[in-house]
Amino acid sequence: MPQVNVEINGRSYRLSCGPGEEEHVIALSRRINAHAESVGKGSTPAAEAQTLVMASLLLADELKEAELKTAELTEELSSLKNAGVGGAPDERIAEMEQVVSEMLDKAAAEIEAVTGILENSV
Repeated sequence: MPQVNVEINGRSYRLSCGPGEEEHVIALSRRINAHAESVGKGSTPAAEAQTLVMASLLLADELKEAELKTAELTEELSSLKNAGVGGAPDERIAEMEQVVSEMLDKAAAEIEAVTGILENSV
């Protein structure tokens, strides 16, 4: 099992992780460390546990906000589907192609009409 060295709040830790997860674990530890540094500035080593608790709370708050946003977007998507907005992507593309085709046909007919008027007036 691979191991990585991470540094959080000035301390090094050797952690085991799954194969291929090394960079992910390091990135997560950097995120935790950034929060620990932001709340632990000027704190004493004795306050290390409190600093890590505060960093954990900040991360938990970020997670909760992301979960709420995901729930909102899921609900919005569901209501759009129920309202008949959207449809399958292929169906929507076909509908848009049909509308564009009709618009081009109409424009072509108008251009032909104007061309006919110009030819007759010359």
